Amino acid sequence: MKVDAEGHQEEDVRRLRQFNAFDKFSDGELRRLVEAAHRIARSKPWPLILEQTPSDACYIMLSGEAGVYVGQDRIAVLGPGEVIGESVLRRGQLRSATVTTTGPSEVLRIERDELAGLLEELPALRETMDATVARHEPVVRAQAKPKPDRCRVDALVPAGLVERFEEAATGAGVSVTAALEDALTQWIAAR
Repeated sequence: MKVDAEGHQEEDVRRLRQFNAFDKFSDGELRRLVEAAHRIARSKPWPLILEQTPSDACYIMLSGEAGVYVGQDRIAVLGPGEVIGESVLRRGQLRSATVTTTGPSEVLRIERDELAGLLEELPALRETMDATVARHEPVVRAQAKPKPDRCRVDALVPAGLVERFEEAATGAGVSVTAALEDALTQWIAAR
């Protein structure tokens, strides 16, 4: 059992009870959730999650606000009662956005290993996280920058092979780009 150094567990249970996302939880379930979490309070803005980093924990905002950024673009603002970073943590993917508090804030941090056990123990937590994902995913997807039509390939291959490829492309009367695109397409199709 993790006990907050300042003994805020009962206060955190009362605070969670105020949020709609936790309506379906019993007091015992909320207590179990708070016991598994680590409470963090900061007086200044700080990053909860960094884009394109491995997921190691999720957060529940107790107070304050957090901005959600994809690249440099702010796509959403989250407030108290929001569950943050749960979707990629459950899927084991890299973070799809940066989430930074905008000022003083308090959060409950739930580590990946704790979350796995909590999801088994607390069906209401799974429902809450599923509902949160359903609200957050479309926003992140809609605001994500479109993938470019073309990408630069940066790969080290033997110089002799590149020379032979360039000569073959020139001999066929096509650009190296067109020949490479054709070669890649054929190689993938053969798989």
